Amino acid sequence: IDLYRAMGGKTSKSLVQPLKPLVDPGDKDGRPSQNSADQNSGIPGGRKHKSMAERKSHMLLNGAFDIEDPTGNKLALAPDVVSWFKRRNGETLAGSLAFVPWIVQEAYLENDVDADTTIIHRGSGAVVFSDASGFTALTEGLSQKPNGAELLSQCLAAFFTPLIQLIHAYRGDVIKFSGDALMIYFPAMDDMEGPQKKFKVPPHGSYGLPDIGAMATAVLRASACCIEIQKRLHMFDTGVDGVHLSLHIGVGCGDVVILQVGGLEPPDTYVPRTEYIIAGPPLAQISVAEPLAKKGETCISPEAWEHVKGCIIEDTSRKLDDPAYHLIGRLDEAKYTFPTIKASAKERDRRKEKQFTISELDIIRRFVPSAVFKQIEGGTLTYVNEMRNISTIFVSCSGVDVSTEEGATVAQDLMTAVQRICYANEGTLNKFLLDDKGMLFLLVYGLPPLVHTDDPSRAVLSCFDIVRAFRRLDLVAHCGVSTSCSYCGVCGSAERMEYTVLGDGVNLAARLMSNAPENGILVCENTVARCSLELSFKALEPIKVKGKANEVPIFEPGMAPASECLGVGSDGFIHFPWYTRPLDAVSASTKEKAALPEIYRGNVRNLCGIAEWTGMSKTQTLLGGEYDKNLHIQQPCVPRAAVTKSPNSAGPFSQGGTVVIQGPTGVGKVELAMHAVAYAATHFNMLPVFGTMGPRVQDLYRPGVELVKSCIGAFRHLDSTLPADDADCLGRMLSASQSAEFLPLFREAIAGLVPEDQRSSILTKLIDLVVILLEQLKRKTAVFIVLWLDYGTNLFPKTIQYFEIFWTVLSTLAKLTEASGGGHPLVLWTLCKKADTNHPTVKAAMGKGWLIDVNGLSHEACKAYMASHLAVPLASMPAAVVSFVAKLSMGNPLYIRETLDMLLSEGHISVEVSEPEEGEDEDGAAKEPKDDEPHEGGADAEGDAGGERSKGRGAAKEPITTVHLHGDLNEIEIAGWSHTAMVGDTMCLLESLDPLEAAILKMSTVFSSSFSLADLAACTCSRWSGANRFDYLRLFRAVQELEARGILDKVPYKKQEKDLTPAKSKTVASASESFAKLPFKTVSADKPSMEARELQMFEMKNVLIRKVGGSMLLEAQRKKVKRQALMDRALQRDLPLRMKELKNKENEPHIPWYYENILSRN
Repeated sequence: IDLYRAMGGKTSKSLVQPLKPLVDPGDKDGRPSQNSADQNSGIPGGRKHKSMAERKSHMLLNGAFDIEDPTGNKLALAPDVVSWFKRRNGETLAGSLAFVPWIVQEAYLENDVDADTTIIHRGSGAVVFSDASGFTALTEGLSQKPNGAELLSQCLAAFFTPLIQLIHAYRGDVIKFSGDALMIYFPAMDDMEGPQKKFKVPPHGSYGLPDIGAMATAVLRASACCIEIQKRLHMFDTGVDGVHLSLHIGVGCGDVVILQVGGLEPPDTYVPRTEYIIAGPPLAQISVAEPLAKKGETCISPEAWEHVKGCIIEDTSRKLDDPAYHLIGRLDEAKYTFPTIKASAKERDRRKEKQFTISELDIIRRFVPSAVFKQIEGGTLTYVNEMRNISTIFVSCSGVDVSTEEGATVAQDLMTAVQRICYANEGTLNKFLLDDKGMLFLLVYGLPPLVHTDDPSRAVLSCFDIVRAFRRLDLVAHCGVSTSCSYCGVCGSAERMEYTVLGDGVNLAARLMSNAPENGILVCENTVARCSLELSFKALEPIKVKGKANEVPIFEPGMAPASECLGVGSDGFIHFPWYTRPLDAVSASTKEKAALPEIYRGNVRNLCGIAEWTGMSKTQTLLGGEYDKNLHIQQPCVPRAAVTKSPNSAGPFSQGGTVVIQGPTGVGKVELAMHAVAYAATHFNMLPVFGTMGPRVQDLYRPGVELVKSCIGAFRHLDSTLPADDADCLGRMLSASQSAEFLPLFREAIAGLVPEDQRSSILTKLIDLVVILLEQLKRKTAVFIVLWLDYGTNLFPKTIQYFEIFWTVLSTLAKLTEASGGGHPLVLWTLCKKADTNHPTVKAAMGKGWLIDVNGLSHEACKAYMASHLAVPLASMPAAVVSFVAKLSMGNPLYIRETLDMLLSEGHISVEVSEPEEGEDEDGAAKEPKDDEPHEGGADAEGDAGGERSKGRGAAKEPITTVHLHGDLNEIEIAGWSHTAMVGDTMCLLESLDPLEAAILKMSTVFSSSFSLADLAACTCSRWSGANRFDYLRLFRAVQELEARGILDKVPYKKQEKDLTPAKSKTVASASESFAKLPFKTVSADKPSMEARELQMFEMKNVLIRKVGGSMLLEAQRKKVKRQALMDRALQRDLPLRMKELKNKENEPHIPWYYENILSRN
């Protein structure tokens, strides 16, 4: 396992690590010679990664390989290990080479280029831009079909395979895919010097004609290639709904520069991501030529025409808007022909001699998206092709000549800025292009593994930061954002491909970008509908865009205005910050902020009134007293008059201190905080102060602003003469020097003008100001501080680390609670998903018993909460509904609410209110439910809509409320509830898994009970198909990772009882011998045998993950998993015995039948 971790690296999330070549003694530069190519084919080593901090792979001069264990001992790798790595890395290399252009490979191998070099190639040649028409209609048509992604990928492969073959045949190099368009480079190579002098035929391929020069030859090859492409692929029949594809092409020539920019690490990997672009005068030429060409036409620039006007016959069938440009008609076949041009180009093509090998696999990884690279490693590249909902951003920037050294530096600075913003919001930078609009950035939110339920909001928020970054560089940005279902997958052929996005929504984002004003952002209607309440939108006049028959509604985004009042208002009412800026998923079902306060208060009433909830009982113990159900009917208010009630003398509200409440999203942390704040305010006159952080990195300083504003609100409550303006109020409370230091920072933070690199420092300064205010405030009154950290839908540690400053804020404020004294306690109430148990403040809370773990509700508490949420009597809840909701939600109150709401909206359950019939109980109790569920006895749960029932014999009977169940709940396809936090967050979790982990999870949903590693291996790496121990080890580590994340559970292996039927007993028992009978060599004779080990079984117990994960598995795949597992068990059970019988039979002497007849006669 140590060996595999060293080679694979858990933190890298990848099987293949960066490599370095074996040192060839005959090559002093360290480059492998031809005879060492076999040795240099697949053993990991090279530069150290974070996962290899103490273990390094070494490759010796003689070709032997060893590895250091953590103690420094060197262990030799077995030959089968070496063979395994060679095979795996060789397969990965073969699949990933298609993602890197020839010219980039050549630049790394021939020039002095490394990861820090920006300009990697300077040359000249012809540049072709080929744009396909018809893909948008094709994508839109196939997006409505269940197998649309598969059909579209087949169409793409059928169209691009011959196209790219022709390009390579003419010595062209596909530099970039711009959706369905190609940027192609035909380098001008001097084929008359050096080794090329041996050819008698000139480079253009026509014997007897003089050489026309390197540039003219490149333009000739490009022109001939375009002519043949139009002949072969014009009106290409896709075979789908009568859609045909056609090309319009532009050709230019001149000096060319290729840059590589970027180099930052995406959040899901530790491999830096680099983009390359092509720049130079030819791009300006083709930006004019390509639009002049119609379908099936090729337009050539005047600069390129000068080189081939004696070789090409012009198409004069129509006049162009720009007379300097020309349409290519056909070759002058009296001089040049397609076969000879092509044959000469192939004959002189030496690009495969300058191709990346295993030694450069670490370089290749920089140019391939990490999710795609992982699929290549697993041999499942086709799995990346899918139709999915994504949010797309197009950003343009003009006025920078990136072909110069100065412009290249600007491009690098701009690229790293955009990468940093994109990765901080867990998005994907899919493309960096250069065209007539300048530099173009294509950012996509929603591509695996970076999938979130709030991707549209992330996209819009990223645009705000991008505009700020452009302004700091004195550049102008134009941004367009759209949200749609689009094709996401590989585009191209096996020779050259890229991962891209296609669809009408992607095109719409580009059109919105073109119409956006300077440093402006335009978004589509679909994006507005899916964004969260933290954003506001202004409707603009609809616009007409290319490809749309009707005008398109457009909107200008902005940040939603923050609440003017936080904490205690002038009227004494308490205003929570999440009323206007919700951090959790409570607002997913509403788009009206005005409804949020009542929604939150309703949740508090229904949840905190459940006596069985341990979270509430612990909280109330800290507060002292009893729960008051009337406390949350109206908005809580701090009384002006002093109250005489006293808190629990042993709790924090009496002496001051820090309470930490931790738990997943939706379990009730916020409800507990709201109850504690309202109770402390009304019973102890404690004034609340709030500070919330997350889930966006754009406003890390927000808790500082909220703490200051709520402190000001507390001061105003104590002194009504203070001015209404926050800044003026601060000026009254601070000294002159303090005002000069803090007021400008406070105004800058309120205006949202904090630069990206100053957010943490501004927060630190604001917290210093908060400390000054709190020290004054606690001299006058008791203070209740609520700090809330919520990561939201952020998935990866690299993003979560932005919020580490929260714990510094906690430490600073906790010091004030330690020095409370003076009769005015200061309580710090901290909410988080998972507290840092090594933090001193958290440790102190743990020592006092003030760390509260809030988990799911118990079964009885779930039932009571369901009845409270539906406003029905407890006895009317059907047992089947209670069981289904409790298992699916795992007791999470948020998930319970969402599940019940969806069951009601889809008609699976209904609530009926009827008048009581004769013969019923005098107290108005409902009749026995149809499912024979017993009455609970006693009063209704807290929050029951029935309220207090009349107990007297003569009292009027109240209406009866009954919950009815319709149909089988287990047949519900809950995967369709993706808009809920319950299902949406689960899908995002599954999408964030590595490909192998995701495959295991999906397979585990097939097994209704426990399963073994051998059952999983039967479908992915069967021993009967040549798998070895390393394949099993990868599988084992992936299962371990899923277990560590709580997705799979270990279960003990249960041996069968003797009274079971023999066949069943053998089948189950054979699973325990899975690895004992593997056809592999034993590593060491002194190791315990596999037969002595008890088989570890696993089970998918999480019903929610089982249902969501199972929905991602096709029925054919489900049947395959079952079939393979059953076959493997049967082979394990029966094959060894049959093989033994066959071997015994072979050892017996064989006497032919005719000899038997002779012997029998004798």
